[in-house]
Amino acid sequence: MQSYQEQEVSLHRLLQLSAATPDYVQVKPRGFRAILQSTVEFLEAHNIQANLLVKLPVGEAWNEDVSRYSQGLASPHRVFRFVRLDSAPPPSGSKDVVLPLSTDHTWRGDYFVVVQSETFAAMVVAHRLQPLSATALSESKRPTPEAQQPPEADDEDDGSSPMEEASAARSSYLSVCCSVNPDLVATVVSAICHQVNQSATADADTDLATLTQQWAQIRAAQTLTPAYLTLVDRWLNWQITRQEHLRQSASTYRRQALGMSNLSTQNEVLLNTLRLKDDFLNTVGQELRTPLTTIKTALTLLDSPHLKPPQRQRYKEMISHECDRQSALISGVLNLLQMETTSVSQTQLDPLNLAEVVPPVVSTYQPLAAEKGIMLAYTIPRHVPAVSCPGSWLRQIMIHLLNNSLKYTLSGGRVWVTARSTSNYAEIEVRDTGIGISASDLPRIFDHFYRGRNLPPDETEGAGLGLTIVQQLLLYCGGTVVARSQPEEGTTIAVRLPLHHG
Repeated sequence: MQSYQEQEVSLHRLLQLSAATPDYVQVKPRGFRAILQSTVEFLEAHNIQANLLVKLPVGEAWNEDVSRYSQGLASPHRVFRFVRLDSAPPPSGSKDVVLPLSTDHTWRGDYFVVVQSETFAAMVVAHRLQPLSATALSESKRPTPEAQQPPEADDEDDGSSPMEEASAARSSYLSVCCSVNPDLVATVVSAICHQVNQSATADADTDLATLTQQWAQIRAAQTLTPAYLTLVDRWLNWQITRQEHLRQSASTYRRQALGMSNLSTQNEVLLNTLRLKDDFLNTVGQELRTPLTTIKTALTLLDSPHLKPPQRQRYKEMISHECDRQSALISGVLNLLQMETTSVSQTQLDPLNLAEVVPPVVSTYQPLAAEKGIMLAYTIPRHVPAVSCPGSWLRQIMIHLLNNSLKYTLSGGRVWVTARSTSNYAEIEVRDTGIGISASDLPRIFDHFYRGRNLPPDETEGAGLGLTIVQQLLLYCGGTVVARSQPEEGTTIAVRLPLHHG
């Protein structure tokens, strides 16, 4: 390989051509700054007195860790800062030694922190990746991710020309090499000294001589002693510990983000529940007000001295009808409130045999069906497996379904109750030949206070909560309900209950 003096290459290229051929990783400027911070903190934590050879981007944020470390250094150890002759000077009052670098393009985009001590050597070398040229970008079908990335806020200027700064803004990655190999560190230090020699001024000769002399002394004393190897081990453990800390921090932030997301979801669900409850209470108020208004109007008319007997009888029936309607509404609301305040955990889901519960409920409604001229029958096979549902809940479900079927079925019609089972559930089907439900109304039949249209004559209008109660009861025991209907052809309500598994 040619010597460094024979080829003016970047520090990045020099390390690639060295015998050690170190590995590089691509990081964002923020990642490079974190590596620098970790290196300085390691030196401080283990009280390592060393010379630092530093070239960093311009900016207080980039140099604050090195400046803090330099304040604790004892002679003869110092911080040597390498800057271009055309770049901004270091902060006034600094005790660091400033050494000039050539103004040519050889080391533009190269940054480093080299640690020199008798017991430890380390280096962090970075090179700003060059973006694709404008021609390459135009010819490329898809620009690389590096070329697409916007410049980071912490990618500080290194004294480049305006044209170079614009070029650097299109690249937001650095290629970084970290090493504790003394021979590799020596290669870098020799290259740095050579670069300073190329552009040293008379004022810098003394500082360069001091650096060269100290480095010769340190290099002579630097051997792979147990103390040196111990610091290398500590360096590795330090990096592992830092990575674990970062992993734990990332995991904590991820959990916090998930927690915030869950809280946001729960808050949305809570707000939606509150809105539904508000709507429910408003509807209850309106439903209660309607019969009361009708009753009050009828009572006022009954006081008229000129009221004829047929009209008086009609107003009395109106009052009775509205009282029944209000009683049904109050009973339905109380049933819903009772279900909401009684949790599933408080209800014992014992095995329930359909053949023991459904037939008695159907038999109770057969006299009413016969009085209306409706045939009511059931077929409940005894081999249907037991289901997980409280008996009182299933009876209430059947009462509401039979009430609806008999209410909307005309004289001469039929109502059947059947049951069957599959490997996952048992199904109870209540089918009638009633007036049916239109396709537009079918999705709404389980809503609060929904009442079907075209109620047959002489039928009392209900509260519109029967199917809502059925759906809620099935929800609590893990069941479902499905409705199918055609106008003038009847309605089928299928209730599916989970099988009991011990």
